[in-house]
Amino acid sequence: MKQRTRRLMALMLTASMAASGAAVSVAAADDPYKQAEAAADDPYKQAAAADDDPYKQADAAADDPYKQAGAAADDPYKQAGAAADDPYKQAGAAADDPYKQAGAAADDPYKQAGAAADDPYKQAEAATDDPYKQAANADDPYKQAEEASDATDAIGGIVPSADAKYTISVTEDGWIKVENEDGDTLGLAADSAVKLLEADGYAFKDMNQNGELDKYEDWRLSTEERAADLVNQMQGEEMAAVLTHGGWGDFTTEPLAEDDGSYTYLMQGGRGGVTRNIKQGGTAHAKWANAIQAVAEQSFYGIPAMISIDPANISGLVETLSLASTMDTELAAEIGQETAKEYRAAGVNALLGPQVDIASPIMFRSGGTYGEDPQLTLDIATAYINGMQSTYDENGEDLGWGDESVYCFTKHFSGDGSTEGGRDDHANGGRYAVFPGNNLEAHLITFFDGAFNLPGKTGTTGIMTQYGIDVDADGNPYGGEWAGAYNTYLNGMLDEAGFEGLKITDWGVYQFAGVWGAEDLEEADRIATSWENGVNLLGGYSDVDTAKAAYGVLVDRDGQDKADEIMRAATEKFVAVMMNLNTFENPYVDTAYADTIITTDGSSDFAKEGQRESIVMLKNDGTISADGAASEKPTVYVPYVYNTGWSATWMSGISEGTPTWTPGMDIDKLSQYFNVVTDTLGDPTGEADAEGNATYTKDDLTRATADEIAACDYVLVGMTNAYATSYESHLSGAFGGEPVSDDVEEVWYPASLQYGEYTADTAREVSIGGKTLEDGTKENRSYKGVTAHEVPNYGDLEALQYANENAGDVPVIVSMKMERGMVWDEVEPLADVILVNYNQQREDIVAEVILGQTEPTGLLVFQQPVNMEAVEAQLEDVPRDMECYTDAAGNTYDFAFGLNWSGKIDDDRTAKYTAEPLTKVQNFDYSAYEAANK
Repeated sequence: MKQRTRRLMALMLTASMAASGAAVSVAAADDPYKQAEAAADDPYKQAAAADDDPYKQADAAADDPYKQAGAAADDPYKQAGAAADDPYKQAGAAADDPYKQAGAAADDPYKQAGAAADDPYKQAEAATDDPYKQAANADDPYKQAEEASDATDAIGGIVPSADAKYTISVTEDGWIKVENEDGDTLGLAADSAVKLLEADGYAFKDMNQNGELDKYEDWRLSTEERAADLVNQMQGEEMAAVLTHGGWGDFTTEPLAEDDGSYTYLMQGGRGGVTRNIKQGGTAHAKWANAIQAVAEQSFYGIPAMISIDPANISGLVETLSLASTMDTELAAEIGQETAKEYRAAGVNALLGPQVDIASPIMFRSGGTYGEDPQLTLDIATAYINGMQSTYDENGEDLGWGDESVYCFTKHFSGDGSTEGGRDDHANGGRYAVFPGNNLEAHLITFFDGAFNLPGKTGTTGIMTQYGIDVDADGNPYGGEWAGAYNTYLNGMLDEAGFEGLKITDWGVYQFAGVWGAEDLEEADRIATSWENGVNLLGGYSDVDTAKAAYGVLVDRDGQDKADEIMRAATEKFVAVMMNLNTFENPYVDTAYADTIITTDGSSDFAKEGQRESIVMLKNDGTISADGAASEKPTVYVPYVYNTGWSATWMSGISEGTPTWTPGMDIDKLSQYFNVVTDTLGDPTGEADAEGNATYTKDDLTRATADEIAACDYVLVGMTNAYATSYESHLSGAFGGEPVSDDVEEVWYPASLQYGEYTADTAREVSIGGKTLEDGTKENRSYKGVTAHEVPNYGDLEALQYANENAGDVPVIVSMKMERGMVWDEVEPLADVILVNYNQQREDIVAEVILGQTEPTGLLVFQQPVNMEAVEAQLEDVPRDMECYTDAAGNTYDFAFGLNWSGKIDDDRTAKYTAEPLTKVQNFDYSAYEAANK
């Protein structure tokens, strides 16, 4: 068949299918293809003889209606012995051509030379009788040969009718954009197998490529109706594949090749994964996201991909602790809105966050939280999430879900802020979250009273399960020895409360982290168990075959009906979320716009406002003020700091690392504000590393002299808070592991919030958490009497000590990067000014404060302990229960403390957040639930 004829035939098929959606009404008696009483005369639709229908032969090559190798003789358009390229003129087989049989012209409804009046398609004098419109009519979808060129004809597989209420264009990015009047905007790839359908003048995407407008493809219907329709079309294994969330392959700005990991995963049915590449730039990331969606569109009902992200501080917007330190809910809402706009511009549609755990002072992952107070976390998280999930019009009106909405998976449900010893919950060492104050309910407040009870139109969020096992004061686990992804006690709470959001697991819970309680199960059985207990999406999981096998486990264990019920409920939630985000209609983004809204090098002006609000001044002896600096461009000494590189992490285990010398702050940034004096770093002279390169030693740096320092206006020491993580001596890394066998001695080390060595003489004698061992005894994870060595960045303190010793009368300013509390008695006496930057050093804002251009307004979001004994005495689950450090000026570094130019800040924020910590949930009767289920 000629290429042009193929296009026209495709147009005829597409328009005919669109007509079934009420585009054109045709009288059956006049239509030789649709005569209900004479089906036998219709060579294309003889219900009793489907085998003779060249377009519907179930056992033939279903993907090619024009080439069915086993039934070529039955195809009036392709008979091997005839002129195959001409369906209307096959010289050797005229008798087989129902449209041109020379000896039976009377039977040909299309070419009866003497009976033109009987031809319903070509009656020159009775054009109004032509149900498919006349050749002279430009609206005829079957004959626009002159109007449409090969390059532009049938964009999206359709030519709009005369009554079309939509326009079709091709964007500069190459995807097709369809704009419906007073309706949704559609997007599809230019080379997509998905085509457009027209119904009632509107355009729709034929996402499952069946030629019909299914309910789930009809954007006019409710999300609930659409989601139910789609899920009811899916098989159990298909749903299992869609519920994985473990992509992607390599980052690329090119269309995905068939051997690309993302392509393979999507074609298997995978529909989600986290991106780590947004810092590649707005345009680059948007191109990659469009490439992902173009492949997703081709298979599995055209379900778009969920591209998630961990909080990424995009464009310099403050998040987590920095945002919390502003204690400004209006700013939180604005940053939520702006962050969502930028994420969506880059093609991201889901946030793996925010992290609303109520953090203990020594929690390993505290830097991703909003601090230790339930009320503050509740307020900031609610405002931020509400701003992020809703789309707003130009007047700021909340429109609910829309094109600028990002779905939030608040994490971690619930209690991971109280890991015993503050240990990293990715690894076996952080297996237990403990509640010695029996205060688990306080850790539910941010969920039930905030994330699940939003003031805006989106109502609620999703959740991410926790890794740990929650244990009460007596060591009894809530819901048994099961981590969050499997725990019926935690998931039952959500069911009891009528939670309707989407539930995703944290990463690795079927393989290495948070698998606690399910270690003895096969991987597919672990997945099935988590599905049974309420999980929906498999976070970080991309093994589609095993996910399908897990569905089989469900069927074997629970029966077909129950298994399908579980899968439908989960899948319906997922597709409903993606429909609410409008990705079913248009998952594509404008790459040029992405670069105009996202700042990858530096910070936006709006971001700078948040950064200025977040900086906390703990100490000021009068060195800095609104009066400005000592000179127009002061001279500052910025020392280098040494780091041993030592670490103990779940990824790498215990590592000696590679020593480094780096300036305590970014000298290039500071040079815009100051004349900078610094130290001189020589060549490394230490032992070779694994690559054979020499490493640095402490002797490889030459400090600035006392005279050089004395000639400066200020000493500016950049530091990172002291923190040594608690870990076990046999931490092997990648990926955690079981407790060592009984005959192997295990040593547990304390966390430390001071730079120098710390021996935990006042720690618990017996840990609260601990697994029952093979001999029936309980594992003791106590670190009492064990010494934590110097922190890897002890060089920060050494740099401060050197500066202080040589500063003379030059004021010493400390700029401390922090992610938790710390013991200040090593640092505070050596500094005249202390500024705190949560999450990251912000040299430009620090410079503005020193120069008197910005007044500090931030407040502490963690108590600062007087010593490590105070840390050991506090209860992990009880906020703000420590004795705090008091400095030389008599100021106590308590929660919500901070200074401005006038002294200690005392305002509406401090009045609200220094009230007694919240302990009770308002929107869920936890006491009744606990009594009935513990």
